[in-house]
Amino acid sequence: MVFDPFCGCATTCVAADSLDRRWAGVDISPKAGQLVKQRIREAHGRFGDIVHLYDPPSRSDLGKLPRYNCKENKDELYGKQRGCCAGCNVHFEARNLEVDHTIAVSKGGTDHIGNLQLLCGNCNRVKGQRGMQYLQEKLRLAT
Repeated sequence: MVFDPFCGCATTCVAADSLDRRWAGVDISPKAGQLVKQRIREAHGRFGDIVHLYDPPSRSDLGKLPRYNCKENKDELYGKQRGCCAGCNVHFEARNLEVDHTIAVSKGGTDHIGNLQLLCGNCNRVKGQRGMQYLQEKLRLAT
């Protein structure tokens, strides 16, 4: 079994496939998954047995977590983000920032502090249940 945790351009996956080895490639970029499929298809004509997962797996090792919007999480995030909104990067008083999930719970995100951020009210409404890429693109287009 060949495992490439940062498969990017798919070279390791294509090489493993050409040697009839079982393989798994992981990459945070959705483009990497498309590239793996394309390169395997071009090199070997295979396609049907590739499984491409888009959502991050759920974690089961976190134990009982506090409510995502508890005061402790907000205070810790305020310090980490130096009081700035994770979307527009404008500085706000803590009372004007809202705790939000980086990866929505509906997409596999958890209430773990590593999946939380502070957003100003406007950025939080624009982002809604979508990913941060959506918010960042909307902010980029607005400038």
